Order: sequence, then C-alpha cells, then structure tokens
Amino acid sequence: EQLGVPVLAMVRPLQAQEGTGVDALQVHKAPDAIESESFRTLRTALAFSGGDVSRLVISSSEPGDGKTTVLANLAASYAKTGRKTLMIDGDMRRPGLTTLFGLRNETGLSDLLKSQDDLMEMCSQRIYATEIEGLDILPSGPQPSNPSELLHNPRLGDLFSWVETVYDQVLIDTPPVLAASDAAIIGR
Repeated sequence: EQLGVPVLAMVRPLQAQEGTGVDALQVHKAPDAIESESFRTLRTALAFSGGDVSRLVISSSEPGDGKTTVLANLAASYAKTGRKTLMIDGDMRRPGLTTLFGLRNETGLSDLLKSQDDLMEMCSQRIYATEIEGLDILPSGPQPSNPSELLHNPRLGDLFSWVETVYDQVLIDTPPVLAASDAAIIGR
C-alpha cells in the first residue's frame, strides 16, 4: 500500500519440509495443500501482469525473508506446467539455493563468469537436472572474493542470452538488496 504496487500473492508461513532438493519444496511434497496454491497464484498473477516474465530476479530486503523458498517453489510450479525452467543461484555470498539442492561443492555460476572457455559446453557441465521434469539448476559455484565485480563480466549477458534459447523460464536468486548490490547488477 505504501509503495503503490499490487500484491501478486500472499505466501502463508510454511512448515519446514524434511529433505533437500525438490523434497524440501512445498509444491512437490504437498501439491494439494493450500500453502502450495499460493505459488500457483503467484505464477498466474505474474503471467497476467502484462510484462515479459520469462526471466525473474528474486530478492528481498533482508536475509531470512524467504526469497530462496519462494524462488524454488515458484520454479517448480512453472516446471509442473511443462515450462522448461532454470534456477540460477546468483547469490555467491550465501548461496541458499545451492545449499538447498545439496550442490555446495559443485562448479557453477562463478566458474562460468571467470572462464573464457566455450559457454555452451561449460553450461552443459554445470547445469544439473532435478527430480522434477523440466526443472534444472545452475549452482553458485565456489565463492569468489569479488562477487559484485564478477557479475559485471559481459559473460553474464552471454549466459542470459544462451539460457533464453534453451529455457522457457529463468529464475535468479540474488542476495538481499540491503546486503549487496548484486541484485541490481543482475536485474539490469
């Protein structure tokens, strides 16, 4: 109300799901629960918002607001409609999405941005399929000493151009906006 923007959906407090990866996702574990419906409502509201929502950056104001939970459940709801969906963990400071899917020690976004190797080949080696058909994840990769500077690399734009040719939906998890400028850099 203070910002003068519409509310797209209200996500109820969620019970923690046991497990990791898709087993920790509300829309996968309890698809018929009312809590899961809020993610489908959000997906539908975004579809009717009138803009191009094929690439979404998800952030929050502070840590612990639930941005990673919303992103992962929203991505799963997109994949369940048949849209080929990619989740990118762009939070190279505290990679919650990477941790949620048990990919903490795997290569990922930071490697892609640092390298000069063929982007398509690197992506094929660093994007992981999940147990939900059509839902993939690009983890954050090893934590760099300079995440903001690394995100200014032109390869980020090349990555987005490539994923748009392969995926119908791309969701990017970023650090909270009050903690770092990374969300603004990725959002451009």
